[in-house]
Amino acid sequence: MGHDRKYGKVITEHGSIPDDEPVIVFRARDRFSPDVIAYYASLCEKASPEFHRNLVNGTLQAVLDWQRDNPGKVRAPDSAAHQGRMKEGRQ
Repeated sequence: MGHDRKYGKVITEHGSIPDDEPVIVFRARDRFSPDVIAYYASLCEKASPEFHRNLVNGTLQAVLDWQRDNPGKVRAPDSAAHQGRMKEGRQ
């Protein structure tokens, strides 16, 4: 399983991520997630197969829909909880 520096171990339902592979998780509540996903989608336009592009664009739409339906949950990203764990000596 991969490891995200903020959230820890990343377990997937489909496929596996090697233990030594860094992973980054962008949540729908992060107000910048749509921008990150849209930029990634633009990079995939020339380099990735249609199936992958469709998955990325579907995720972008799902995040946009979630943010539209949950405006009170959308916020600027921070790592306050992670910072607290680091101060306590936990990662």
